[in-house]
Amino acid sequence: AKDWEKSIISAEAWITIAHIRILTRRLARYCYR
Repeated sequence: AKDWEKSIISAEAWITIAHIRILTRRLARYCYR
């Protein structure tokens, strides 16, 4: 069960990182117009 919980946490972290990258790209495009 512990390994499964760790995998879920890592998956959530990966998703948050992906969202942050997308947001930063959007902000960069918006700012550098």
